[in-house]
Amino acid sequence: MMILVEVGTDDQRSFDAKVRFARQLTDCGHQVIIDEDNLPDEMNGALKYESIHFLSCVVDAAVSRVLIIGAETVSDAMLARIRGYRFSKDVRVSAIGRFENPQAFIAAQSKIAYALGYEPEMLDLSVLQPKPLLQKTVAPLFASVNAGISTASESVQLMLVMPKDELEDETILPLLAMLDHVPGIMCNIVTAGSGRHQIRKSGNAVTPVLGFSELSPATISKSADVVVYFGRNIPGERMAALALDVMAKAGVVIDCTVAGALVASGAPVVRGPVDIHSLAPFLQGTVLPNLRSLGDEAAAHPWVSANSIESIQDALGLPAKTLSVSGKVRKPRTVFFPTNGVGLGHAQRCLQIATAMEDKENIVFSAFPSCLPMLQTRGFDCLPMVSKSEFHSDQYANDLLNYVRLGQVLGAGDRFVFDGGYVFDSVYRSILEKQLSAVWIRRGLWRPGQATLTPIERQKVFDCVIVPDEPLEELNLSSALEGPVQRVGPILQYQPLGKDQRSNIRGRLKKRFGSGFKKLVISMLGGGVAADRTAQLQSLCAQLSSRDDCLHLIVVWPNAKVSAGILGWPNTQVVKTTNAAVLCQAADLVVSATGYNSFNEILYHKIPAIFIPQIASYMDDQEKRATAAAERGVAVAVMPEQLLELQKQVTALLDGGKADELRANLAELVLPEKGMLAAAKLIQGGVDV
Repeated sequence: MMILVEVGTDDQRSFDAKVRFARQLTDCGHQVIIDEDNLPDEMNGALKYESIHFLSCVVDAAVSRVLIIGAETVSDAMLARIRGYRFSKDVRVSAIGRFENPQAFIAAQSKIAYALGYEPEMLDLSVLQPKPLLQKTVAPLFASVNAGISTASESVQLMLVMPKDELEDETILPLLAMLDHVPGIMCNIVTAGSGRHQIRKSGNAVTPVLGFSELSPATISKSADVVVYFGRNIPGERMAALALDVMAKAGVVIDCTVAGALVASGAPVVRGPVDIHSLAPFLQGTVLPNLRSLGDEAAAHPWVSANSIESIQDALGLPAKTLSVSGKVRKPRTVFFPTNGVGLGHAQRCLQIATAMEDKENIVFSAFPSCLPMLQTRGFDCLPMVSKSEFHSDQYANDLLNYVRLGQVLGAGDRFVFDGGYVFDSVYRSILEKQLSAVWIRRGLWRPGQATLTPIERQKVFDCVIVPDEPLEELNLSSALEGPVQRVGPILQYQPLGKDQRSNIRGRLKKRFGSGFKKLVISMLGGGVAADRTAQLQSLCAQLSSRDDCLHLIVVWPNAKVSAGILGWPNTQVVKTTNAAVLCQAADLVVSATGYNSFNEILYHKIPAIFIPQIASYMDDQEKRATAAAERGVAVAVMPEQLLELQKQVTALLDGGKADELRANLAELVLPEKGMLAAAKLIQGGVDV
C-alpha cells in the first residue's frame, strides 16, 4: 500500500509537519510519499535532508491511501491539488485534524469531498487525543515507533531545551558550561538558530549545541537520556515531539517551564525547578539516583501508550507492519568515506589503512569518481559519490545525493570511517540516524583557529578520532579535538625501491620519452585547485628547457587540470599517476607541494626535494612543514613568490652537490614508526579506546 501524505496549508511549517508524519509512518513499515511538485518556496537545509527520502511523482506512484493532516484549515491550493490528482473512489482519503466544533468538522469535510468527488474519512484528534502536549499542531503529535532505540553511553546524555531569550542572561552560559562537568553527565543544548549563534560567539562554546530543527526529534531522542525544558512554554512542535519520543524510550523528561505545560497534559514527566541555578543539585539528588525507575515508569504509563503512533495507526485502519530484513543478513562492513579535496590524498590515506586491515572482503569505499580507479585497482568495492559542482543550483545538491547513497550502503552494525576536514551533513546525519560506530581520520597540523572549525557536536558523534602524526616531532601539536583522540604514526604509501628497480624505471622513461637524460626532475605542485602554481611550473620548464641532460616530469593526479601553457616546453612531459611515490624514487630532484601525503613519502623514501607550500586558507599548515624540513637540513624550502630563489636552488641541487648533502642528512634522519597498522587495529577492533 502506497500512502500519500498531504497537508491542509502550504508553507514551510506545514511541509515540516508533513515530513515528520511521513517519517513516523515509514518507521512503522509503511510506504509513504510526498508530492515532489509541491515544495515550499523557502526550505532550510535540514528539512531538505529529512524530506528527500519521500519526494516522488504522485502521477507515477500507485497511491492507494491519502492522509491529509492539518485538515482543520484547508487551503484552496491544497483542494485544487487533490482535485488534480483525479483519484478513483478506490483510493481511501482520510482527513486528520483537531476541529474546534462540529461546524469546523463539517466545513472541512465538505470542502475536501467537493474537491475529491467523494466523501473523505474524518479523524478528529480532539476525540482521539483530548490532552496533547500542544493544542495547535499541524502534524498529529504522537511518539515514534522506533523511540525505544537508544545509544549506549557510560554518561547520562542530558539535553537542555533552551529558548533564545533564556540565553540572554550573561550568567546562564557559564552555568550551562559547568553542567557539562557534573559527574556522569554529558550536557547538550537545544535552542533556536540565533541562540546557537549566540553561544558560539561567547567564550563558553564548549558544550554541543543543536538547533531546534537541525535533526529530527526521533534522531535527537536516540542520544537523549534526560531532556529538560526551560522557558515559558514548549518551544514548538518538534520539541514537543522530542519529549514524546524520550518518554517512549524510557527516558526522563523534566518540565522546568514557567507554565508547567508538560505536566498539565498529564504526561509522566518530572516537575523540575524553574530556576536553572537549582538544576544541578536537582539532577544529582533526585533524578540520577532514580533514572532507571523514572524512565521505566514513563514508558509504561497509559498516557504514553495513548499518545503513541500505534494509536493513530489503529484509528486510521492502517495495517500493523513489522519491520523485518528479508533474505540473508549480511555481515557488518567497514565503510570508508574519504573526501575529495585538492587531490586524492584522503582516499590514498584510507587505502593504506584498508590494505593493512584483516577482513578486506568486508571493506567498502564510498568515494568520489576521481578516486574510483585507484581504489578498484586495489580490489575494493566502491559506491560512487557525487562531487560538488558549480552547475548545481542548490548548495546542498551533491551532499543530499551523497546522503541518500550513504543510506543505501550503510547498515546496522557497520563501522563508518570518515577522512576529511569538515564533517558534512550527510556524514553527521548518517552516523546519528543509523547509530553507527564511527571513526574520524583527521590530520592534526592546522593553522590557528582551523582545528575548531567543525562544531563540537559533530566531533562528538565519533567513537574515535584518529590523528596521524607528522614525521617531524615539532609538527605534532596537541589536538584541539574533543572526544577520544588516538594518535598513530604517519600514514603513507610506502614502497621503497632497490637500486636496480630505480635504474629500471629510469631506463623505461628514457625509452618512452626518447630522452638520454642524466638528471631526472619531478614536479608535484598540484593541479591548480588549491592554488595556482603555473608561474612556478613555467619557471622550472624554462630553466630546464635548455638542459639536454635533464628530463622534467610534471606529475599530477589523474583528475588534475594542467595549464596548456606548459605542454610545449622542451624536456618537459606531463605524467598522470596515483603512484608518484615509486616514480619519485627514481628522480635526482623532486619539487613538491607540502601536503601530508607527499611530505611523508618524500621523507620516508629519502628523496632530495624542494618544498613549495600551498597556502590556500582552507588547507593545513604546509608552510610549517616545509620550514621544519629545511631547518633540519633534509629538504629545501622555497616560498611560492620566490621564483629566483627556486631557480637558484634547482641549480645548486642538480650541479652544486647540495643533493648529496640532503641525502646524507636524510639517511641519518630517524622517523617514527608508520601508523597504517595501528590505525587499522583501532578500526577493526571496534574503536574501543
